[in-house]
Amino acid sequence: MGGIIKQIIALLLLNSFALLQENIDERKVKFISENNFFIYGQDMSSNFSVEIFFNTFRDSSKRLEENQFKDVLSIIKKYDSKMKNYNILLEKYNKGIESIDGLGRRGSESNYLINNSELWYMWALVIGILPAVPWLKEQQKQQEIDRELANKSYYSGEGANPEYYKPMAILGIKPGLIISIIGFLGSKIKLSDKEYFIKHEDIKKLKLFEILKSEEISLLIKIYNSWIIN
Repeated sequence: MGGIIKQIIALLLLNSFALLQENIDERKVKFISENNFFIYGQDMSSNFSVEIFFNTFRDSSKRLEENQFKDVLSIIKKYDSKMKNYNILLEKYNKGIESIDGLGRRGSESNYLINNSELWYMWALVIGILPAVPWLKEQQKQQEIDRELANKSYYSGEGANPEYYKPMAILGIKPGLIISIIGFLGSKIKLSDKEYFIKHEDIKKLKLFEILKSEEISLLIKIYNSWIIN
């Protein structure tokens, strides 16, 4: 009698584990290339977009294992680069006017002495801050020393000399400001107008399999599903 009860309990536990495993597997995602979205759920009736899928990886990058990080980062960069180029093309297309032959849209874009002023502003910020880094480090070290002296009345570590580096803190301000001004003025000096034509067929939204290789998509799905079941 006792043996039968043990078999029944074991069978119930096995069925419970199988049901749990089945429920876990139901949450796994699959990619439908024709519709360009991911599906999930018991009957695979729920879905979410490729954009949401990639945002999940950006928000959860800390969950990646060390051997996964480089490959995933490379795939995300590849995806972002393609989508950035597509969005630039889409913006130009939306600004254009329907062509007479109806095959696409025509427009014109201005060409300036400096077309990417944001890049100049970024470098101005870097150059402005970089010479101040040694002083900031020494200043932070001095604050730690002062806190320890206040708490323990003594300090046994290395000393700090922020005053020595203080003159360097302002060295980057002037060149950084000059670079910012050049970037601003250059972005206002128009050199010419360039006409463009974009066909309607060239503006169709990119599908994921047109951006990434099948093995790259499979890798991301495998990692994503491993997060779900763990």
